[in-house]
Amino acid sequence: MPTSAQPPVLDRPETIYALGPEGTFSDYAARRLREATGNDVVPIAYTHTIPEVLVAAEGQPGAWGVIPIENSVAGTVGQAQDSLIVHPVTIFREIAVRVRFSLLASGPLQRVETYYAHPQAFDQCSEYLAAHLSQGEVIFTRSNVESGLTFLDRAGDAAVAAIVPVNFGAEHHRWRVAEDIQTYQNNTTRFLAVRRSETGVDHDFTRAKTSIYIEPREDRPGLLHELLSNFQRHGINLCRLESRPAKVLPWTYVFFIDFTNNPGTAACLTGLRATGCTISVLGSYDVLE
Repeated sequence: MPTSAQPPVLDRPETIYALGPEGTFSDYAARRLREATGNDVVPIAYTHTIPEVLVAAEGQPGAWGVIPIENSVAGTVGQAQDSLIVHPVTIFREIAVRVRFSLLASGPLQRVETYYAHPQAFDQCSEYLAAHLSQGEVIFTRSNVESGLTFLDRAGDAAVAAIVPVNFGAEHHRWRVAEDIQTYQNNTTRFLAVRRSETGVDHDFTRAKTSIYIEPREDRPGLLHELLSNFQRHGINLCRLESRPAKVLPWTYVFFIDFTNNPGTAACLTGLRATGCTISVLGSYDVLE
């Protein structure tokens, strides 16, 4: 049976890939993962996009990748979810990261006409923005740190603002006008650690969780009930259930499910396959608290 005990020390990769630049929440998750290996000299390499992380992880035997998969406020990161079925990688760890934001501004907020934000940060701070920057035009960036760096480049020329990680705000406190501006104070993002899938390797269902991808071969009444009844039959708790466009034909869908393992996991998967759907195990893994 899986337990809540601290997961064992991991094997050591040659490189860990994450969304950059240095200082992003993805970078922090990658550093947490590196710490769990017991080797703080493993290099962290930065990319601009989630697919680039997965391309690196699938293409190099010694590479790991870290990608955001879900935020407790803004929901699933759709690009990450879809990319997991395009690239042959396996999830081997989940990392939860508390997400806190600060606001930098180079002038009174009522004078700010432009501010910089990553789309996820924009969603997660929507209430603060509505109350304090409703007149401002948002310019989206590729990362929270890029928002801050762009702000620093513009701060001397105009009244601009930026949503940045709280640590970035602390480093540039001269410009900081507010801290913890996220709408919900328990704002947390789940990250997944992945590596290249290996053929002939069985998944370890003694780990805490398993993620699967379900691709129906036909659309028929009662299919979702038929699928979900397998989990009830084996006493398995679902952590997340999401449908996504199949992209092959319009208005067809696939399902992503995360669940907690128990001794009935293997039998449950057998029952799911008996429905005629294609069932792919994306990984069985523990959670790095």
